[in-house]
Amino acid sequence: MDPTNPIRLLLVDDKLIVREGVRAFLDQQSGFQVIAEAASVAEATALDVRPDVVVTDVVLPDARGSDVVTGLWGRFAPAAIFVLTDVDHDALLERIVSAGAGGYVLKTATAAEFLSGLRAVAQGVQYVQPSLRHARERQYGASATGTSETPDQTIVGSLNAKEREVLRFLVLGHTNSEIAELSKVSLRTVEARRARILQKLGVHTRAELVRVAHRIGNTDFEHV
Repeated sequence: MDPTNPIRLLLVDDKLIVREGVRAFLDQQSGFQVIAEAASVAEATALDVRPDVVVTDVVLPDARGSDVVTGLWGRFAPAAIFVLTDVDHDALLERIVSAGAGGYVLKTATAAEFLSGLRAVAQGVQYVQPSLRHARERQYGASATGTSETPDQTIVGSLNAKEREVLRFLVLGHTNSEIAELSKVSLRTVEARRARILQKLGVHTRAELVRVAHRIGNTDFEHV
């Protein structure tokens, strides 16, 4: 990599400590230059910069999921959109890639994986963190062996449309208050729906709920 022509990066994350940590790490690497930072899609798109790669989370104050990718891509194309996030969900990963993201890496990834991903997408090569790629391959390989519904799928089928909507938002990481605002209902209503979801799925925590959603591939992010 030519140090005189570094990969120009725009960092987008609503957490300042994350942006500062990523910038500090990249400042120690050869061939990278952080040219700007932003805390939201709106703040990023207002910048007068031309990055080679936009490193972004997909849970931001003004956009979530594939909307983050399309919003940034529309402003900074042909820059590559590289997702660095805590959200580990196959259905979201597929939507993010379909929306045009060149890379997808979790914040728990190794430094080597992060740097390899940045270099790959800067050269126009798609990169998905190896552990995520292998998990997808295992899942699809297993699902190809049969088409019958699992017990989890049967249980989730008992959720009504409003409960399934709350399930989607919960898996995306929204709080009860955020779900109430997005769904235009009261906080008490969201809490009641969440309680019914947990009861029907036989789980007690968000982590358990997310694991069930992952197993069945049930979460539809299209309208989130």
